[in-house]
Amino acid sequence: MTSSEENVGVLIDAWKLMVGRLPDARIVHSQGVATMFGNVPLPFLNVSVPDHPLLAEEDLRAALALARERATDCAHPSLVGLCETWAPPDWERIAEEEAFPPALNMTGMAAERLLPPRRPLPDIELRRVLDDATARDLAMINARAYGMPPELFECISNLHLWHEDSFGYVGYVDGQAVTSAAALPVAGTMYIAFVATLPEAHGKGYAETVMRHVIAQAREPMRAARITLHASDMGRPLYQSMGFEPGARVVLLEAPRS
Repeated sequence: MTSSEENVGVLIDAWKLMVGRLPDARIVHSQGVATMFGNVPLPFLNVSVPDHPLLAEEDLRAALALARERATDCAHPSLVGLCETWAPPDWERIAEEEAFPPALNMTGMAAERLLPPRRPLPDIELRRVLDDATARDLAMINARAYGMPPELFECISNLHLWHEDSFGYVGYVDGQAVTSAAALPVAGTMYIAFVATLPEAHGKGYAETVMRHVIAQAREPMRAARITLHASDMGRPLYQSMGFEPGARVVLLEAPRS
């Protein structure tokens, strides 16, 4: 993304949208920290994000203290998203001292238009998420892709996230759900999320196929020229090959609960 402000702003708005659709959501945006807790077992949907630069050590410690305080009100594990360009150079030391270990890296990325495919894309069956069964397939693909217990994803094995304005798709090969992607309307952009492929199906072009299909289906209804996402380290090379430009990295830290 072109700026850290866009990177963090899109991240906060995306999580407000997704978390806000869950039945037990609690969203608090005050004191410079946006907290989006779905109050679900999946940590990715219980997140706090500082909304401004924290370049002084005392400012970062204060934000982490507030995130820790809010985490105690959540019955499930939560995360803190920290934009590296908005943190002190020695933020890793500070996070360690405050007992916030790293969990996952995400790079903010954006594109105005996609590059052509580098190779012919596979012909797979693509189904929009319109029922619980397809929603569950999308959830379980993501569980497998991230190597996490499937029971954590039961909270999104339903239609809570999938309103008419959002486009989730699952790709099937010989009747088996193997890949997924989604597009959500976030901050005037088309936000791409839930891009995942079963580990044994990597390298076949499935993720690119479902992503391009999602973008094509969502382009006219959303009327958004800009496409944004937050990429894991594993997914970043694919997105760059499709024309997404990288911005700052957001590090997800595990929040202590006491």
